[in-house]
Amino acid sequence: MSLPRYQKGMGFVGWILLILIFGGILTLGLRLFPHYLDHNTVAGVLDGLGEIDGLGSQPTATIRDRMKKRLNVNNVRDFPIEENIKIERSGTAARIVMDYEVRVPVVYNLDLVATFNKEVRLRN
Repeated sequence: MSLPRYQKGMGFVGWILLILIFGGILTLGLRLFPHYLDHNTVAGVLDGLGEIDGLGSQPTATIRDRMKKRLNVNNVRDFPIEENIKIERSGTAARIVMDYEVRVPVVYNLDLVATFNKEVRLRN
């Protein structure tokens, strides 16, 4: 019986390392994906508000109410609008500014941080 001169393929340790690396990447992706999905939904709602004629001249409470209704329709219920979205006015122009970050705990004292920003000008 002759032994092969060189090993062909990966060994047990190589497979374990490969599984750990891909498992870690998959875990991080699954933890961050819902936050990116919510951000895209909220950004779509803000873009929709930016297309409404005359919304920039409406009171801030009316704009926030429309935003809350659209987020409820899109099943985004735990997004704190008052903390993350500000309505800024300068003269006759109005804009909605969304700026927030999400922290996702990974291991003990290690967190992943994702920051999201978007600005939409409202039509008068």
